[in-house]
Amino acid sequence: MTDLDTTTAPTEQFFSTESREALAEASRKLAERLAAHTEALLAMNGSEEHDTLDEQNAALEELVADWNDAVFEHTGTTPLLLDDEEDVDPEEETDEDHVISVVSRFDLRVVDLDTLLEAGRAAQERHPAELEEGGEIDPVETAEQAIFEISREVGEAWFELPGIEMLAGARAYVVPEAPFEPLDPDAEDITSELSAPNGIPTHAESWA
Repeated sequence: MTDLDTTTAPTEQFFSTESREALAEASRKLAERLAAHTEALLAMNGSEEHDTLDEQNAALEELVADWNDAVFEHTGTTPLLLDDEEDVDPEEETDEDHVISVVSRFDLRVVDLDTLLEAGRAAQERHPAELEEGGEIDPVETAEQAIFEISREVGEAWFELPGIEMLAGARAYVVPEAPFEPLDPDAEDITSELSAPNGIPTHAESWA
């Protein structure tokens, strides 16, 4: 059994003939709708369109709110503590979490390894990696390490890497949708994380 809200409205005239009749009518409509709603739910087997269930729920929700208002008009109390969106202070509202996934790939051809390695070593000297105690800096001896060091210093430099020809590149912007698996930066196989998530592609660009 639900206790009535102990909070009452300011001094007003309650328990009038009009409020009594309005409450009786609201209760009748709610009881009829609740019975019909229950029958509809029991008849569902999961093959129905989801919109049908949403419509059923919305209709019941509206009548419940009307009944709650009628009780308040008659007694000055509200039996059900319903969320009232109109009472929300706009300054207290928080923005919904807006996630955008950016996925890119660039295929590069090494045309001058010596020049690339020299640039990678210079970048490493200017911006050495943060090492754990007792760690050692990896020497720049491969094209991959050189590109890694240069990118650590200047960001995405795919168009300006010395000794490199870019064969092709592409980037896509995706607004994720459920089911959404967030990127796991600590995954053992990080390459498995480098794919576009389920969602809506909004923009794309490519180079060749």
